[in-house]
Amino acid sequence: MTKSERIERVHGPITKIEQAHNATSKAIARCFASCEGDPRGSVHRAWALSLAFVIIFFVVAFFEANSLRKEQGSAALLMASIWTAVVHFALIIIGSFVLKRFPTSFAVGFLLGFVVVVANQNLLLFVTFHSYEYGDVHSNHVFANLSLSLFLIFMSFACVLWNFRESLYVTQGEDTR
Repeated sequence: MTKSERIERVHGPITKIEQAHNATSKAIARCFASCEGDPRGSVHRAWALSLAFVIIFFVVAFFEANSLRKEQGSAALLMASIWTAVVHFALIIIGSFVLKRFPTSFAVGFLLGFVVVVANQNLLLFVTFHSYEYGDVHSNHVFANLSLSLFLIFMSFACVLWNFRESLYVTQGEDTR
């Protein structure tokens, strides 16, 4: 008897949503099969890559804000670039804290949701700044392309984190080092 047959016998028939979830889980697990030996290290390496790009993005965001201010660009986009830098800074602090010191199921789930939201924000920034023709167009394109890169990096990190989330969890009183 297969696993799905045993589950069906105990819990009733498997729904289409459960089948789709199982298929997605298997596909993602196959993508990260080479990382199975060190899942915690894989998550930390993916986070380190994300941190490196966020630091670059943080600097570029303030250059973009300065460029928009000098060139009399949109005040809304000026605020968007500053706000995005602040959100990314909060993400690196929260993410580092969760992964290093407090990896409970709630905290890891919160981080996963936060990363996906910020990734989608980066996609919107890419679309907005890439098509903005006022101010320094070169600066706008650099900011837009870095936003797209961060979208792809954050979505990849979210997949790694989602795939290995169980290996990160600690219980109350357990050492996280």
